[in-house]
Amino acid sequence: MTPGQTYWYNLSTQSVQRADERPSEDTIGPFATAEEAEESPAVLVEYARAWLESEQSEPFRQLAAEGGDDADL
Repeated sequence: MTPGQTYWYNLSTQSVQRADERPSEDTIGPFATAEEAEESPAVLVEYARAWLESEQSEPFRQLAAEGGDDADL
């Protein structure tokens, strides 16, 4: 990825932005293409679900259960 060719996904506006540097704290990226940026929220949800189903998340699920949080893990 070269400068001037980066894309960011703005979580607040749910839109793709093009910028050389991170435009705001509400953005994720950088991505090489606008298409990658547009698909990023779905990819992040997929990764999060996979992590929650993995053994790696077990200690965190236990902590949430012990803390009495109403977190839906």
